Amino acid sequence: MLWQVLDTRNRQELLVALPRVKPADPQQWLQNARQAAKVEHPGLAAPAEIGYADPWPYIAYPRSLGLTVAERLTRHKQPAPVEVARWLERALDGLAMAHDAGLSHGDPQPFMLLLAEDGQACLLGIGLLGAGWQSSPEARQRRQAEALEDVLCMGLLTNRLLGGRAPLECTDTREVLMRLPPHGREFVRLGWEQTHPVDEALRTIVNRSTATQPSQRYLQARAFARALEGWRERVQNPEGGMVAQLLDRLKRFGGLPVTRPEAVRQVLAGGLEQRHADELAGLVLQDLALTLELLRRVNLAQRREGGAGQPAVLNMARAISLLGLEEVATAAQSLRPWPGLLAPERVVNLRLALARAHQAAEVARRLAPAGYDPEVLRLVAMAQNLGRLLAQYHLPSECEQIERLQVPPEPTEEHPNPQPMSERAAAFAVLGCELDDLGLAALRHWGLGDELQAMARRPEPDQPIHHAHGDIEQLRLSCAMANELVDCLVQREPRKRRQAIEAVTRRYARALGLGLDDVQRALFPESAQAAVQHTLA
Repeated sequence: MLWQVLDTRNRQELLVALPRVKPADPQQWLQNARQAAKVEHPGLAAPAEIGYADPWPYIAYPRSLGLTVAERLTRHKQPAPVEVARWLERALDGLAMAHDAGLSHGDPQPFMLLLAEDGQACLLGIGLLGAGWQSSPEARQRRQAEALEDVLCMGLLTNRLLGGRAPLECTDTREVLMRLPPHGREFVRLGWEQTHPVDEALRTIVNRSTATQPSQRYLQARAFARALEGWRERVQNPEGGMVAQLLDRLKRFGGLPVTRPEAVRQVLAGGLEQRHADELAGLVLQDLALTLELLRRVNLAQRREGGAGQPAVLNMARAISLLGLEEVATAAQSLRPWPGLLAPERVVNLRLALARAHQAAEVARRLAPAGYDPEVLRLVAMAQNLGRLLAQYHLPSECEQIERLQVPPEPTEEHPNPQPMSERAAAFAVLGCELDDLGLAALRHWGLGDELQAMARRPEPDQPIHHAHGDIEQLRLSCAMANELVDCLVQREPRKRRQAIEAVTRRYARALGLGLDDVQRALFPESAQAAVQHTLA
């Protein structure tokens, strides 16, 4: 409960928060509440007074901190999504600090979140439960469960601020929580009647916070806050949010580590002047990190020399001739050895992502019409995977979250066939942007030209594929189809794998003039060659 009162001692208006249940031990409650007040964060309201007015304990806060959610929605126009995201970021960061200290809120209600005119927000009520620290396994499990419920309630508040109405037409978040799984069978989704449009990324973030399957919800307040922050900064600045974090890491740590050590060793061994240009280019192309580093260096050099309007250099033999062999060796020396920054337990994920990218490049080469440069096809296929590769290397914990969201939750009686998130939706929910956005930002940062950037973005999953007009679109679609086909091979069940391959083929068939036989030959060239030999025999 929250009451607005006037302190007659100093004529100050206060908000007085009361717990739902009277504590059994008033003195212990006071001690624990005062201990909780020592956790300081801009997203947590600092109490003006903690006391006990028989028979109720209370925590009082200055009334000047802001308006409650209900007051804000009543007195002002519905807030813009960016403003909502900024408010919730601050409050969730404060809640995360409390959780780190072993505290839980226990009852985040609309009247417990105060919103200020300057874009700041703070959460009331930390310490209202009066629970002391306990180290028993049962106490730890209880704190974890309470923290998850806190985050879910913050998702309900976000839904209300964006949607303008209370979820399930109920203003009590605790009551709504008990109607959602695992306690109840109802569900909450952000509606479509907002005053301000809500884009797909923000909608995915908000819907994940109240997901029907508890395993798909945010497990930490900080993860929810980071997703909102990533979305908000990305909306306000295309180079902001998670993109800005990635670019900062690219400047400090470089792109990728050496992926083919034997190729780089040959480059560093010397004697490059004795190799044919195409042979040397083929050697460099074996290692993706060295390939990207040389293309970055040659295009930045071209830009410094006043060639900003010229097409980007994407051919490796030409890049080597422009840079010179000494610069090639210097670039190879600058790369971090495998596995670079990655912890040993996370190396396998990057290896798998690299293997899929290389396989997609080979499939793209077989799918594309005759006459296209295999080197360009390989580069485009790799560029379409660049965001995923950089995320696996520089943002491994976020990638693990994205991968978990793509795993179907355990079926239940109410949801016998639960659906996982798509990669795109999972990236929105974790990063606030698409994985392709990370790759495109890196290509821009390295000066790799508008044409490659145009080819590096895959078509959206629900976007119809039209006939390719021009070489750029032909290359983009051929490589996108190859990447989607390789993604299908992850399916373990043969029937589901076959259905997925057929679905991708139908999607691209008319635009690229390819049939299922063409796809099978591109995916499984060994089987196709064996069939030919058997026929000839």
